[in-house]
Amino acid sequence: MVTGQFSPLTLPWYRFMVSVTIGMTEFPCQFPCPWHNKTFDFYSSVKTTFTWRFNADGQTLFWRDSRDISQYIRKCHQITERFLILRDGDSHNFRCYPIYYNPEIPLEFVIGGGNFFHSINQTGEFTDLCEFCKEPRYKRILSATGPPSNSTLSLDCTRPSGCSPPGKVCNTSDTIPKACPTTATPTITADPKTKKSHCGKKKHTRQ
Repeated sequence: MVTGQFSPLTLPWYRFMVSVTIGMTEFPCQFPCPWHNKTFDFYSSVKTTFTWRFNADGQTLFWRDSRDISQYIRKCHQITERFLILRDGDSHNFRCYPIYYNPEIPLEFVIGGGNFFHSINQTGEFTDLCEFCKEPRYKRILSATGPPSNSTLSLDCTRPSGCSPPGKVCNTSDTIPKACPTTATPTITADPKTKKSHCGKKKHTRQ
């Protein structure tokens, strides 16, 4: 009998533990609420020619270079920790962006980019981001309100938890805050004295 060695294939619990080493995942995902219906310019040391225009549906954006008349759709495929995975339309092409987003400055955030990858027939979430979310090749500030208030291109961390350097590994508790307003439907109790007066009235729904 050989001791001190084992095969992962003979230990189902081992495979399960590996699958949960990455932090919280949202799939399918929605962009943070303040970004919806907003156009963000890219800044390095100066304003660049690139923009992201987030649609009102919260799930798609249009990428554009002002030097090109075309614009390209990208979809929110997955958010894991502070890593945003976008899909290029309905293609097999994906991109991983580490994000630093402070909800107190909702129309300004930092991204790292350059991680483009290809995955055929991907319909579900990615469970291992270490292969795709490498140390970003560039960093940019995105702002929807003109020149950014903070010119520091800091991401704090650039690799998903459970991955190894190069790059600073994030914590499993790191997230991209949604900052979405909470809406509660008010409870209305009808007055028995006036209940009959409301019968038969046409209900109007605001579109």
